[in-house]
Amino acid sequence: MSWLAEHLSERVVITAAMLLTAILFGVYPFMLSAWTMGLCSVLLGLALGSVQPMVMSTLHQITPSDRHGEALGLRLMSLNGSSVAMPLLFGTLGTVVGVSVVFWVVGAVVGLGSRAAWGLNPAHRAPAGKTTE
Repeated sequence: MSWLAEHLSERVVITAAMLLTAILFGVYPFMLSAWTMGLCSVLLGLALGSVQPMVMSTLHQITPSDRHGEALGLRLMSLNGSSVAMPLLFGTLGTVVGVSVVFWVVGAVVGLGSRAAWGLNPAHRAPAGKTTE
């Protein structure tokens, strides 16, 4: 992690992790053995694990200093809410359309979201008390 933080910007790591995640979600349904599924899961864990510190750093850089608490609160609320809602949603969708489709849709959404991650630019930080709109 320290090498990543030293040599790559946050937006590069976040975008690369999102693209790798999209690819892994796309190929996961084609894995036929437990070993290949395990390999995909390990790679997915590495990709998603590399993003956590970068997201926190970017969040602090792009959020006005007087709004850090609000931004962290919204992030935590979103994570906790999605921990409940997503399994229910994906389980229901998987039952209706099949698990493979759920993987492909999530991969596509993450892949499309990587463009927004590339647009993150801490240099354009909003001043304290101002919002970027």
